Amino acid sequence: MRLITALIPALTLAASISAQEAVPPVDPWTSSIGAGLALTSGNSDTQNLNISLNTLWDPKTNRTFKAEAHYLRGETNEERTVDKLTAGARYDRSLSERMFLFTEVSAQRDPFKNIDYFIAPLAGAGWFAIKDERHVLRFDGAAGFVTEKNSVLGTDTSGAIKAGQSYDRKFSATSALTQQLTGIWKVKDFDDASYHFAAGITSTLTPRSELKLSYVYDYRNRVSSPEIEKGDSALFAALLFKF
Repeated sequence: MRLITALIPALTLAASISAQEAVPPVDPWTSSIGAGLALTSGNSDTQNLNISLNTLWDPKTNRTFKAEAHYLRGETNEERTVDKLTAGARYDRSLSERMFLFTEVSAQRDPFKNIDYFIAPLAGAGWFAIKDERHVLRFDGAAGFVTEKNSVLGTDTSGAIKAGQSYDRKFSATSALTQQLTGIWKVKDFDDASYHFAAGITSTLTPRSELKLSYVYDYRNRVSSPEIEKGDSALFAALLFKF
């Protein structure tokens, strides 16, 4: 009887430890792929396709990694009018509740601006002006270099600096707003600058799917030809699937 009484606490503790070990760890990776298609007809037949891929690594520590890519293609009367690819990856490490360090690389391809490639590896620091459950507002700055190949002007490499701002707003458990504004300046010619603005509203449809409406505006201060528009914008909707 004494033996059984002594074994009960030990067995209870072992069962508790076993139950805890049986709980699967939370996957730090969250990824999604999305696509949107728009077709119009009448005076002109227009087709627009956008594809996006996003991934986030967040182990709930002081480190995060995210990467994204977006492709936009448009045709009007079977003539290509848009063919743009952008991609980027970023690693953040928090120093405190407000301060953080980061490294990133961004890339772009846009034949309609004669850009064969534009690649910018940068490293810098940032500050959270607001950080709570519903609002995240942050500012950052970085330095590095850019290398670019233009089909008209040739290849160019220069030191670069960057300034950025982003804002995230959660309206509810199923809807959110994201906004981003960045500028990159070449050190050897500050007039040669690139600006990027993006804003989007996301609404959860199911645990595995979301609907996102986005607006993107890119402005290049120096272009290779007077016929090329310095700024271009896109408004698109996409259905995202998480995995």
